[in-house]
Amino acid sequence: MYIKKICNENTGPIERVVIRPEFSASGEPKPILIVGENGSGKSTLISNIVDSFYELANKSYSDAMFDRDNYQGKQYFKAISGTEIRMGQDYMFSSIEFSESEGNIFYSFVSGELEQTDFNEKALIPEGIILTWSNKKHHKDINASNEQVERIFDQNILCYFGPDRYDKPQWMGKSYFNTGYEDYFHPSIEKRFAGEIANPIQEKDRLIKTLQWLLDVIADSRPDIAFSDNGINLEHVEDTNDLKLLGIARKNVETIMSEILGKDIFFGLNYRSVVGSRFNIRDAKSGEIIVPTLDSLSTGQSALFNIFATIVRYADRVDINKSVRLEDIQGIIVIDEVDLHLHTVLQKEVLPKLFKLFPKVQFIISTHSPLFILGMNDIYGEDNLSIVQMPHGTIIEPESFSEFQNAYQYMLDTKTHQGEIEKILSNESDNVLVLTEGATDWRHIKAAWNHLKDEDDYKDLKFELIEYDSKDGTELPKIDMSSSDLVNTCKYLCNIPRNNKLILIADADVPKDMKKMMEDDKNYKDWGNNVYSIVLPVPQHRNKDSLICIEHYYKDDDLKKHIEIRGVKRRIYMGCEFDSSGLSISESPRLLCSDKNSCGENKINIIDGQEKKSVKDTTLPEEKRVNLALSKMAFAKQVLSPTIEAFKNIDFEAFRLLFNVMKEIIEM
Repeated sequence: MYIKKICNENTGPIERVVIRPEFSASGEPKPILIVGENGSGKSTLISNIVDSFYELANKSYSDAMFDRDNYQGKQYFKAISGTEIRMGQDYMFSSIEFSESEGNIFYSFVSGELEQTDFNEKALIPEGIILTWSNKKHHKDINASNEQVERIFDQNILCYFGPDRYDKPQWMGKSYFNTGYEDYFHPSIEKRFAGEIANPIQEKDRLIKTLQWLLDVIADSRPDIAFSDNGINLEHVEDTNDLKLLGIARKNVETIMSEILGKDIFFGLNYRSVVGSRFNIRDAKSGEIIVPTLDSLSTGQSALFNIFATIVRYADRVDINKSVRLEDIQGIIVIDEVDLHLHTVLQKEVLPKLFKLFPKVQFIISTHSPLFILGMNDIYGEDNLSIVQMPHGTIIEPESFSEFQNAYQYMLDTKTHQGEIEKILSNESDNVLVLTEGATDWRHIKAAWNHLKDEDDYKDLKFELIEYDSKDGTELPKIDMSSSDLVNTCKYLCNIPRNNKLILIADADVPKDMKKMMEDDKNYKDWGNNVYSIVLPVPQHRNKDSLICIEHYYKDDDLKKHIEIRGVKRRIYMGCEFDSSGLSISESPRLLCSDKNSCGENKINIIDGQEKKSVKDTTLPEEKRVNLALSKMAFAKQVLSPTIEAFKNIDFEAFRLLFNVMKEIIEM
């Protein structure tokens, strides 16, 4: 069982969030990393996920929840309170959809004035799904049968590790760390009663229970031996293959500890006459004891080991084979503040490797650590990871963190950027809106549209271009919009219902973003909720060059038209006009391009004549050399509003390719 959709509205700081967890081509869940400032709603989101686990378990297990003080019913894990409703609103809800083999399961948590039909629409409940509904102000339900619940907990691990997951250090007096846990039954002899849950959603004193279980694992992996004249022999072993498998189970848990300690270890046993713990951890090479007892680990090491050992222990308890094959363990694990008390090496290098051991577990993890995110990106790859930024549920790319190692600055910049995008999209027009990758692109599209819009093919085509400037612009709203920003905007906006269509247009020059913004058999993608993206189709005269930007829609004669600026004739240059060292292929005059990475015989990169990218005449004295390269913006403005005669007869025929794709989307 996995989470298929999460929808929250007006819960605390969350205005509206829709999260659709992603899966690999083979069906394995991608880890979900929840990031955001303190107070942005991370814990609010997580609390409802965990509450859904308790409500699910309570359907079949009498001990899944604590009794009330007066034994009148059960205590909710998460109480419903109207004080949590977002300021200025009169309702809140959380809805979670689980995919399960016998039919999807829906959890609902509602408070305030909200009719069921409105809830179904806002929570994106599919037609035909019948949910139990109460007319009371507070309502909570999960639509699963007893049989379904029992099968889920027999086949899956559902577990929550909160910020309070730390066990008592060895040096602390017992009375100063009271968990309320009095008795413990050894796992191998603990009684199991019908109607009682095998693996609690949360568990106290994990260290004690993990230690007892580890002793079982070691005992199971050790055969009886007998000494004879012929040497040492195994005794009482019915099947050596079983013994081998049990040894693998032990090795799996030792691998987890080895990753945490940064060296190969094995679990050892002290003699029963030794005062203190029977259990120790030894160096695999020397055999020396490096950790005398399990509670001698640091707080961070202990917490980390308990998380992953508990996952294996829970799986082992319902199916002993799962501790042998970690890759077969299934379920949903929620971890709040995963990086708490962990050194940077554990965050970036160790944690991601441990998560990777469990490919069929859906991990939902909150974090404040850019290093952890970068480590997850290193291990999983950016396409196998989902990073959700609260409070809006914006999907962001891992690569962003390589540019903003300071987490606070990253959050600040992202929040500002998202606000700017929302501001320019606040247009209340019913027309189709079009947002382009760069501040020059919309100008080219507008110029081409002015030229072609009266033709019969396009006379009924209506759309509105969103006009903006880059950060250094002066005329319009300012925003920087790269292809990766477009991808993130699509992921964010597709979760917000909208009445009019929004088309986002990207250049065809960044393959990884192109792949995300188009489907295999066409140049566009339907993201849902009236959000579409288009990757520029390649025109006939550029067919040999698959990576293009919008300037390549013009033929070379138009692209290289001169504009005189302060007495200097400037134009657009392409990389193919220079060799790989930046020297012009034409020797008269001999020019030098400063952007050498864009130069070369087969490169058609546009040399954007900004301050750091120049083309200069090397035949002139140094002090007389001026930039001859025209900026993309100056070219775009001249195309849109020509003041030079040569720019009044530009060929816009290639833009038909783009308008035809837009027409197909608009007429859907």
